[in-house]
Amino acid sequence: MQVFAMIPHFLGSFTAVIAWIYLVSNSTRVFSYLPQILAIWRCRDGARSISLWSWTSWSISHVTAGLYGMVVAHDAYLVLISVLNLVGCAAVTLVAARRRGLLRGRRPAAQRTAA
Repeated sequence: MQVFAMIPHFLGSFTAVIAWIYLVSNSTRVFSYLPQILAIWRCRDGARSISLWSWTSWSISHVTAGLYGMVVAHDAYLVLISVLNLVGCAAVTLVAARRRGLLRGRRPAAQRTAA
């Protein structure tokens, strides 16, 4: 039962550790989008292996996280991280869509090379 007596003190430091881990991991994740964008841009088949549904879903989740941070949590860091990750996810989604010819009425890259 002594373990439960320590919980309030432990939770304070545990919460701070979790907050820092969240801040560091999500801040550095912003840089992880660039290699994905470059790989999509270099892809000759219109980046068919990239799921536009997944990246769009992740973009939407960052919108909702940002709104939650703004409206409910009133947490500027959560809003900032959500916006930065939204920009990264949206960039991956838009570059993949462009490479497939889904933007500006272009034909997909695979069709252009076959013609």
